[in-house]
Amino acid sequence: MVIGLTGGIGCGKSTAAAFFKSHGFVVIDSDVLAHQALNEPKTLAQLKSRWGSACIQNDGTANREWIGKKVFSDPAEKVFLELITHPRIAALRQEAMADTSKSYLLEIPLLFELGLTKGLNATVCVASSDEVRLQRLESRGLSRADAQSRINAQMPISEKVKNSNYLIWNDGSLDFLKAEVDKCVQTLKG
Repeated sequence: MVIGLTGGIGCGKSTAAAFFKSHGFVVIDSDVLAHQALNEPKTLAQLKSRWGSACIQNDGTANREWIGKKVFSDPAEKVFLELITHPRIAALRQEAMADTSKSYLLEIPLLFELGLTKGLNATVCVASSDEVRLQRLESRGLSRADAQSRINAQMPISEKVKNSNYLIWNDGSLDFLKAEVDKCVQTLKG
């Protein structure tokens, strides 16, 4: 079984994914794969060629904070970054799913935007109200303006909900979220 998990920034995808993991799913986090792809020598060279050394930290890794500000303020730069990282992320995802006897949960924020639903048994969206999302992003150190900019740069959560097979609403407590994931897993494993 391969499930695609999506949702907007600040909706709690990673927390929900951890609860799926407790049900035996192998979780493949696209953000982790993206960090891996971003820090590969070929990618770093392409970034430096386009943006200069400001996008590289002293330790030789990508300066994710700098890159985040760059791509979330300029759609053309976001497209550039996606063109060089998304093919590699897809390859890493396939490598991680080599054992076909296991059940996988693919945590992919851009699941629908990138058309990555082929081969999935179902899609699940974790959604929250905009106010809760803003509060969560501010608690991670983003200014309200930066948080809103990142929310605005994504597909509206209502579209993700509409395109998903299942919805997990996450405005409540961790216990509530766990119970919602438990119900979803019971339905999926039917």
